[in-house]
Amino acid sequence: MSTPANILVVDDEMGIREGCRRVLAAEGYPIDLAEDGTVGLAKVQEKPYDLILVDLMMPGIGGLDLIQKIHEIDPEIILVVITGYATIETAVEATKRGAYDYLPKPFTPEALSVLVKRGLEKRELRLQALRLQEEREQRLLELAGERGRLRTIIGCMADGVLVTNLERQLVLWNASAVRMLKLSGADEPGRAIDHYLKNKPLLESLEHLLEAKDETVSMINQEIRTDDPSSVLMAQMAPVRDEQGRLLGAVTVLRDITTLKEIEKIKSQFVSMVAHELRAPLAAIEGWLGVVLSGEAGGSEEQNRNWLLRAKERANSLLALVQDLLEINKIEAGKVAQKMEAVQVTDIVAKVVELFKPEAERHHVSLQVKPSSPPPVQADVQDMEKLFTNLISNAIKYNVENGSVTIETSQDAHFVGVHIRDTGIGIAPADLPRLFDDFFRAETKKRDKVSGTGLGLTIAKKIVDSHLGHIEVESRVDKGSTFSVYLPYKK
Repeated sequence: MSTPANILVVDDEMGIREGCRRVLAAEGYPIDLAEDGTVGLAKVQEKPYDLILVDLMMPGIGGLDLIQKIHEIDPEIILVVITGYATIETAVEATKRGAYDYLPKPFTPEALSVLVKRGLEKRELRLQALRLQEEREQRLLELAGERGRLRTIIGCMADGVLVTNLERQLVLWNASAVRMLKLSGADEPGRAIDHYLKNKPLLESLEHLLEAKDETVSMINQEIRTDDPSSVLMAQMAPVRDEQGRLLGAVTVLRDITTLKEIEKIKSQFVSMVAHELRAPLAAIEGWLGVVLSGEAGGSEEQNRNWLLRAKERANSLLALVQDLLEINKIEAGKVAQKMEAVQVTDIVAKVVELFKPEAERHHVSLQVKPSSPPPVQADVQDMEKLFTNLISNAIKYNVENGSVTIETSQDAHFVGVHIRDTGIGIAPADLPRLFDDFFRAETKKRDKVSGTGLGLTIAKKIVDSHLGHIEVESRVDKGSTFSVYLPYKK
C-alpha cells in the first residue's frame, strides 16, 4: 500500500493488546488499541482502518456482533478474529459475519505478522477491484452518455442520416431519414437495409461504396427521386473507416433540395421573363432610331421628331422596368423597412395625393381623401411612399373618364387599414389570383394604352409583407377595384 495501513486491536486482555502493538509497530504500522467492543466500535466510527484484530470473547459487545457492526460501516475492512476458543463453528460464524481469517491464542509474532501482511494484501486487492469497477462503470456511463448525445444530435438534425455496416445492416438512422425516404419497419433495428429502403438508385450506390475495399471511392453525391414526384433529395454517401483505414460501413446524409430546385426553376423563369420584357422596348428603340438614321422618314423634321419621341417613350418604359427590377432586388436583399418609426399613414397618403392631382386632372379623375385619425404605425416612410404611389397611380391610370378615387382608413384590434377605391375598369375574377405575380398585367381594354412593367403590385405586396402586414383586393369588371392595405400598430 502506498501509505502505512491503519490497524486496530480490540481485545480485553492487556497482554494481547500490547503484544500485538509491539510486533506490528516494529514493522511500521500505525496501531490503535481498544479494551472492549464498545471502545473499538467508537474508534471505527471516528477513523478509517485497513485491518482490525478482534477478540471473540469480550464483555459488552461480543466479537461476532462487533464484526457485523464494523462490516456494516465499511465492508472492505479486513477483520481477523483472535481467540482462545477457536472451533470450526466459531470460524464459520465469524466468516458469515464478515471476518477474513482467525488466529488462535496463543500465537507467535511470526504468525501474527504473516496473517496481517496477507490480510493487507487482500485489502489492497479489494480496493483495486473497487477502483477498476468504478472506472468501468464511469466509462460505461460516459459511453452511454456519448451514445445518448450522438442520438440526440442526429435525431434533431433536419438532414436525414443512415449508417450501415459491412453486413448491409442499418445500424443508425434518424426521424428525418424515415420521413424523407418513407422507411418501412424502422421499429425493427438490425435488419438488412433493403428491408427498410426500397429506393433502387440509393441502394445501388451504397452497394458500390461498400464493395470498394480500397480508398479509391471517397464519396458519392447523387440526386434521389422519391415516390413523391415533387420531392428531390441530395444523397451524400461516404465510407466509414477505422484508424488503420479498414472499411467498417457507410454513412449517408440526405438533404431535401426540393425548395432549391424550385428556386432554380423560378430564377430561370424570371431571367427569361426579364429578357423578354427588355427585348421588346430595345427592339422598338432600335427600330425608331434606324428609321431616322436611314432617312426613310422622309426628311421632315416634324416626322423625325415624332420617331424620336416614340423611341424616348420606349426608353422611359425601359428605365422604369430597370428601376422596378432594382427595387425588387433591394427588397429581396432585405434593404427594406430599415428605418422604422412611428408613421401617420394619413399624412403620407395626403402627400402622395397632392403629387398626383395634376395627373388626375389630365385623366379627368377626382381624388378624395376622407378625413380620419387612425393610430400611427411602425413603418419606413420611404417604403410607404412607394407603396401608396403605386396603388394610387394604378387607380388613376386604370380609371374611366370622369371617374373617382376615394381613399379612407379603418381600424380594428390589430391593424390600420388604408382602402383605395376607384371606379375604373375592374379586374376579371380569373386574373385576381395572379395579380401580384412578377410581370403580370391583367387583360383589360386599357392595357395596351397604359404603360407599365407589371412589377408595381409585386413591389407593393413585398413592401407590405416586409412590414408584417397584408394586402387584399376586391374588384368587379367595369365596376371598379378596392385595394386594402393593413398595417399593424402598437396598442
